[in-house]
Amino acid sequence: MTASHSSPPPKPKTELAKERNRLAADRTILSWIRSGLVLISLGFGIDQAVNLLHAQVGDAINPMRLSHVLGLLFVGLGIYAIMAAVVDYRGELYRLDQPAYVYTPRYRLGETIAIALMAIAVLCFVSIGIRVIA
Repeated sequence: MTASHSSPPPKPKTELAKERNRLAADRTILSWIRSGLVLISLGFGIDQAVNLLHAQVGDAINPMRLSHVLGLLFVGLGIYAIMAAVVDYRGELYRLDQPAYVYTPRYRLGETIAIALMAIAVLCFVSIGIRVIA
């Protein structure tokens, strides 16, 4: 008898667990894409709303450049969220394709986005506070 060099067949439970993890990764990236699109839409919406308001009211209000900066920050944050989610997704799929899945702590995208949103909120708060005081 000759020895076969083929690897043993995968265990069904292991393969089902990998499939569940893959489906969870799919749901996660779709969720981040939705969140990123919301941030991008919010950025465009803020900019367009201020432009429309300024066109209707005229020079009665003086929209600061803050609305443009705020819009760009939201658009940039949305793009970053989608890009980082894609990188994380591809890494997770690569780890799932390995014969022995080893858990590795990953980058916390949600925490980064939350911190960036807080920074944007503080920027707006300070900017509005300066306009009220002045």
